Amino acid sequence: MGRPGAALVEIKAGKPRIIALSHCVTNAQQPHGLRAEIIDAWAVSFVAAHAAKGFDAIVREDFVGRTSKQSHPVYSAWGSCDRALNKFGLAFTTPAISQSSVKKAVAGNGKSEKPELAEAVRRMTGYDGEFAVDDESDAAGVALAYAVQKGLIAND
Repeated sequence: MGRPGAALVEIKAGKPRIIALSHCVTNAQQPHGLRAEIIDAWAVSFVAAHAAKGFDAIVREDFVGRTSKQSHPVYSAWGSCDRALNKFGLAFTTPAISQSSVKKAVAGNGKSEKPELAEAVRRMTGYDGEFAVDDESDAAGVALAYAVQKGLIAND
């Protein structure tokens, strides 16, 4: 809930390309309700900016918390994103992908660190811009992992 990220990745002829990246920052001192509304507004803005392009798949990274205190903020953020998508008649189209599956599909190692994942995202997409935060490269990694799993792209 502290800093969710989003990525729009286009795949043409088996080649992925990053179209857009974004993230939202909330403050742990803010009430959960306010943080959820901030995330909702950010997600609505991101989807609105790109809805005309269309979305073939909408996927998120999976999360398993050990405690309700740990899980609640993440699931609140998920709910915010669900509501934002629903405002456009959209929904997540596939089950969430685990962090280790994202890292393995994209970086080749399920225990890769964030810089390794970011570098793999760059290698796969040719992206040479800045990732404002690692949540943006993580979001792109989720999209790429989905594409690898579905056979839309190869990761050589």
